[in-house]
Amino acid sequence: MFDTFDDDLDDVALRCTDADPGIRRVAMMELAEAVGARASVLLLKGLGDSDPEVRSAAAKALDEHDGPAVVEGLVRSLEDIDPEVRRAAADTLAEKKEPSCGPLLIERAEHPDPFVQAAALRALRELVLPDALSAALRALQSSVPEVRREGIGVIGYLKADNALPALMATASDPDESVRRATMAALVFVRTGGPGVSMLLDGLRDANWQVREEAVVSIGKIRLPEAVDPLIATMSDGFWQVRCKAANALGRIKAKAGVTVLGEALGSEVSNLRKEAAAALGEIADPRALKYLEPSAEDPDPDVRKLIRWAIGRCQASV
Repeated sequence: MFDTFDDDLDDVALRCTDADPGIRRVAMMELAEAVGARASVLLLKGLGDSDPEVRSAAAKALDEHDGPAVVEGLVRSLEDIDPEVRRAAADTLAEKKEPSCGPLLIERAEHPDPFVQAAALRALRELVLPDALSAALRALQSSVPEVRREGIGVIGYLKADNALPALMATASDPDESVRRATMAALVFVRTGGPGVSMLLDGLRDANWQVREEAVVSIGKIRLPEAVDPLIATMSDGFWQVRCKAANALGRIKAKAGVTVLGEALGSEVSNLRKEAAAALGEIADPRALKYLEPSAEDPDPDVRKLIRWAIGRCQASV
């Protein structure tokens, strides 16, 4: 990287005004490695370049620069006439975590353009600002799935219990990506709480990715109520869902899952065998030895390692 006083930066600054847009674009890319206010100013000017590829390069390069002016420039670029510039600004903005820019983003979360609205909500997610909750809840009423999805993301990060009634509607949203986002957001629910039934219903969703996301959240929360449904999920038609179910059973340390996990050691999918072995090691029930010991010479070295570890854990529990 070079700083504000290097001759190299003077050279780049000259190329930022070159008549050739290709040269200006490369200059923007080089400024990503620069530090200091001057470099940021040059990139912000690049956001107003006449060439969309230069503007896009500037938006991407600002990922390495911070400050309210940077965020404000990126927010303005969300309304650029070129879709690639808009996307680049949205992606970079999502990486910024400056709470001081919260009010500006909350304002844009009410923007009439759904793209701007979704991008602002996406950027607000990891700021975890309570003031963003109202905008997120209103976003759930949008006719645009992307806006609803990003609003759900804000709610999930806020762990807003009072938003659970609103999430009940999105859990059955017609758009599968919105339902999947809801399952991910419900990771903050508590055992015995109103969100549990939504997660359990998610295990039966028509879309396998929604089911997978429900399983992941259940595993993170370690919901004891989900043991029997998770055992049933070990028969899911998608091995990806079965892998996550095995992992969740291990996290919960569900002894009732020993049989179905032991049977999964015979799967043709090595990832599933790996998750099953790891789960049996976490559960550490001696009854698992009858499944683990015959599988000790699994053809996959990672699976073998986990099986031997699980055998040791189970033997120690005898």
